[in-house]
Amino acid sequence: MIVIKYTVSDMEFILEKLRNNKHIIITDSEHFLDNTKRKYCEYDTVYNLIKNDLPVYMKISKNNKFLVFYNHPESDKYHVKVVIFIKSLDEIRLVTTFPTERRRGKFHD
Repeated sequence: MIVIKYTVSDMEFILEKLRNNKHIIITDSEHFLDNTKRKYCEYDTVYNLIKNDLPVYMKISKNNKFLVFYNHPESDKYHVKVVIFIKSLDEIRLVTTFPTERRRGKFHD
C-alpha cells in the first residue's frame, strides 16, 4: 500500500479549488459537527470561510492533518481554527474546529 504524504502546498491547492467553485468532496466528522455548536465556530461560518476566504496561516499537524486558521468575520478577538484531513486532492474531511484567541504574530497549535 502506497501512503501519500500531503504538503501545505497541496492544502493550498485544495482550498483554492474550493474558492473557485471546483468540486471537492467534503465530509464532516462528528467531532467537527459537535464543535460547530460553539460560539465563533458555527457550521455556516466555517463553511463560508473555507469556501470563500484565504487562510491567514496553515501548517501540517501530522498524518495528512492540517491546522488552518482564518480571521473570524465577526470578531477581532478570535481566529477560527479548522483541522482538515486530506483524503485526496479531491476529498477532505473536516476533523474539528474551535476558536483561538488572536495574538499578534502568533498562532497556537
